[in-house]
Amino acid sequence: MLSGDNAGVSSAESGSITVRRTSQDDSQDRELYVSIDGGPSSILRYGDSVTLPLDPGHHRLRVHNTWQWKRAEFTAAPGEHVRFSTANLQSRNFGVIATFLGFAPMHTRLEREDAA
Repeated sequence: MLSGDNAGVSSAESGSITVRRTSQDDSQDRELYVSIDGGPSSILRYGDSVTLPLDPGHHRLRVHNTWQWKRAEFTAAPGEHVRFSTANLQSRNFGVIATFLGFAPMHTRLEREDAA
């Protein structure tokens, strides 16, 4: 189980985190790598989501596409389901740069979603 500042919390108090990659403005290219508190990465392709158990306390979420990293720090309450959305976005002049170089940078977006 992922742990924050409160290791050893009972499973009744554990919550979860969901990170989804479903935005319509996502480039639908390149994988995004998601990790919590420096733990192992989950790989998100367009349309994917990952839900992981989460102990209450302070956490660090990191999402990257190997070119750009985004981080978010948050505190999870006991039993809370925290939700984030992420996307890979084409940079300005993506087509022109890709034509000449064969690749172009993409930007990563990471946003916390409101509680349902």
